Amino acid sequence: MEQLQTENNAAGGLSDLTDVLGVAVSPAPTFPILTGRVGTNADQFPDVLEMYVPEGATVADVTYGKGVFWRNIPDGKYNLLATDLQTGTDFSRLPYENQSIDALVLDPPYMHGGVTVKASINECYKNQNTSHASVVRLYAAGILEAARVLRKKGRIIVKTQDEIESGKQRLTHVELISILESFGFCILDIFVLLQPSIPAMREQYQKSARKNHSFAIVGEFRS
Repeated sequence: MEQLQTENNAAGGLSDLTDVLGVAVSPAPTFPILTGRVGTNADQFPDVLEMYVPEGATVADVTYGKGVFWRNIPDGKYNLLATDLQTGTDFSRLPYENQSIDALVLDPPYMHGGVTVKASINECYKNQNTSHASVVRLYAAGILEAARVLRKKGRIIVKTQDEIESGKQRLTHVELISILESFGFCILDIFVLLQPSIPAMREQYQKSARKNHSFAIVGEFRS
């Protein structure tokens, strides 16, 4: 069986994954770049940029947070414009001119908040989404603003994860692909990230498989 690739050896997570899947985990080569990877956002993000954003491009990361995506990106490789709500910038009202940005990174809270969601998660993501529909509306607002600020053939990288709402599967990545295409984007690629550790379980029973993968959707603005 082929080795699963990762560059991260965080907190015993790799040994957990090896025990469960029965495969060895080793550092990934720089070539070929694969759509799937075991690891963290910091591991996968350089692959996404290498494939789809040329060096020197102006990249607006509008949900920058603590800069996790950029930890393995050399300083100065891109003209990074880092903003988020903590800096006072709403990604639905960006302070950029029309068609002035080469690439945009969008990673808002992917999970709806509420009494069934851990308070620490709501606080971590400053999550004001009360339903899955409100999560999708939030993404849509960011994608619409991206269509304004991106140059023609500019790239958008949308990070997301599917979720469960009231026992129902909500395939967020499918919904976002539809929104992107409706707003004038062509889908170039989809990267899948498998987390290296087993997700925590609140209960001892399951009604569906526990989600331990997320997506990075890459789109190109056409019109």
